[in-house]
Amino acid sequence: MPSATLVEYRDAAGISVQYPAGWQARIRGDATWLVPADTPGDAEPAEFIVIAARPTGGPPTDAIVRREVFGLLPIHGVSGFQPDSRSPAAGLWYKFEVTGSAGERQWAAVGAVAAGTARLVIVACAKPLERWRDGQKECDAAIRSLQPGPLD
Repeated sequence: MPSATLVEYRDAAGISVQYPAGWQARIRGDATWLVPADTPGDAEPAEFIVIAARPTGGPPTDAIVRREVFGLLPIHGVSGFQPDSRSPAAGLWYKFEVTGSAGERQWAAVGAVAAGTARLVIVACAKPLERWRDGQKECDAAIRSLQPGPLD
């Protein structure tokens, strides 16, 4: 299955990430959810890219980063949560792999967190579990494209 053409999402705070052309942005709480255009408005999507920025109030810690990620998504399992090689001297970058659910559907996701002294940015890309094998490359590309904007 060929990957979709990716286009850029960019918000006013300078966060940018690549996502599949034809998807729509939806604001839910303090997060932006990029979802396929045919996703019903009230549905918990099993295919998405979620983007959230949160204040850190000082130097980020591992505990703060994990709490924010685990509070954002309905996560059931974690198969990896580790520092990313992109970590700058004054901040933290993490990459993670998790599973979760949306109603009756389970999903798998990869994500990244970039954290500085003023804020942290979380981006996660999920595909339905039954489509993960084909969808992981698209998610990996989206997560690699993360540009978090100013963090300090």
